[in-house]
Amino acid sequence: MTLAIYLVVYFVRPIRVHIRRQYILLSKKMVIKLYSIGIPATLNIALPSLLISALNAILAAYSEVYILVLGIYYKLQTFIYLPANGIVQGMRPLIGYNYGAGENKRVSQIYKIVLCMSGIIMVLGTVICLLIPGQLMGLFTHTEATIQTGKTALRIIGAGFVVSAVSVTSSGALEGLGKGIPSLLISLCRYVVVIIPTAFLLSSIFGAVGVWNAFWITEAITAIISICVYYKAISQSQRSQSTVK
Repeated sequence: MTLAIYLVVYFVRPIRVHIRRQYILLSKKMVIKLYSIGIPATLNIALPSLLISALNAILAAYSEVYILVLGIYYKLQTFIYLPANGIVQGMRPLIGYNYGAGENKRVSQIYKIVLCMSGIIMVLGTVICLLIPGQLMGLFTHTEATIQTGKTALRIIGAGFVVSAVSVTSSGALEGLGKGIPSLLISLCRYVVVIIPTAFLLSSIFGAVGVWNAFWITEAITAIISICVYYKAISQSQRSQSTVK
């Protein structure tokens, strides 16, 4: 249905880009470039599921209540991260267009603006989790023990929301620059490499609460890695542009 609507609009209100059969030619170089960006982006979407499975396995050793709280948290955090992810999606083409035009200053400006906007959203999310965690948990359960456990979890995990804006924005910006592998590296750190070992180690010391603390610790470490990866990719891109010129 979506394709049909696009075709109707295309013929009713023609655009400057015309579809012709002779133009639909496969280019090995272009296909490889598309997949080099597309495959890492696909894995970025799949990694959260892997993380949830791993954390469920860790929390299962303590109580089903913790698994329930983790599930509720991921439902709640969707409402916080969706606006930020929407802004990042809008940033990708803008960064791509300006990078292609050699407007490196505008690329940097767009990155910083989106980082600030995402940071504001995350601050609001943190405040909400600190002020009304019980009410948020009450949307999903009426069991007092679960609500109390969830209140603790939200307050601890919420400490990492603000700093997570760095990794979310950096990963999206790298995809906009066509840097799929560096973007995947950030996601791997955020969802697998750092958080799973940290959660396992802290849970063995502090119990299930250690898993909640693993979130903000991971976000802090990943933020540092994200800044390094992003600016390294930017500097390499600028050097390659200079070489081409």
